[in-house]
Amino acid sequence: MKLLALLLTPLAMALGLSATQAQPAREDRVAIHYTDPTNPAHNFLRDLLKEQRALERMRERLSAVRWPRTLRLEVKSCGGDPNASYDNAEIVVCYEFLAQFWKAANSPKRPAFISRADAMIGPFLDTFFHEAGHAMFDLLRIPVFGTEESAADQVSAYMMLQSPPAEKRGLIVGAAYSYAAELKVRSARDLYRRRLHFGSQVAYANEHSTPAQRLYNLLCLAYGADKVLFADIVQKKYLPKERAEMCEDEYRQVDYAYRTLIAPHVEAAQ
Repeated sequence: MKLLALLLTPLAMALGLSATQAQPAREDRVAIHYTDPTNPAHNFLRDLLKEQRALERMRERLSAVRWPRTLRLEVKSCGGDPNASYDNAEIVVCYEFLAQFWKAANSPKRPAFISRADAMIGPFLDTFFHEAGHAMFDLLRIPVFGTEESAADQVSAYMMLQSPPAEKRGLIVGAAYSYAAELKVRSARDLYRRRLHFGSQVAYANEHSTPAQRLYNLLCLAYGADKVLFADIVQKKYLPKERAEMCEDEYRQVDYAYRTLIAPHVEAAQ
């Protein structure tokens, strides 16, 4: 046994593991925490998330991944910054960010065909799955071509699109609405109106794609995955026909990348 340990130790060190360290058991792969908001106005968000077991459900989805160490999910206040982040095996989503989703979901300008629940749950899952994409690239050592932020967007869209048809329709539409709300878009016609732009070109140096690009990329992957379920986004001109022609290939490319690089780290559904 001592000889075996001596032989295995260099291999374990090469993999970044101690001789005694092992992957956490499935029930320990993902830890969650609801931190109390520093802003009392956000207490209802904490209570709503707990009532709906939001993090518990996210833990169930992400526990299928064989994380090499425990991944932590947390919602907390971020000093007024509406943001979300991943770092060092921890995903943080800020109450300030969730408050934006809540405001948009309850806006009288929200289109009637998008339910309030989808307008809240869609971007909630999109945000966590996006940050989970970063976690996969980091902890599972997944290689990435292009910008990591765009790749994380693709992981998120792909994961939502693996849901049952009725569920994934609502998730995609809800997530798309969050980008549309940021653009102040209420109808497909708004996407084709000319707009004056004030600002410097340096604004495009951000590591994220613009909200409009993220909106179209999301809709394109959805249409490419299921042309029947999402046929209306082309018929109603939310997604231009010129882009729609390429969407099946775009989804096929993402599907191949996920199955090749990430799926081997994910346990099959029981």
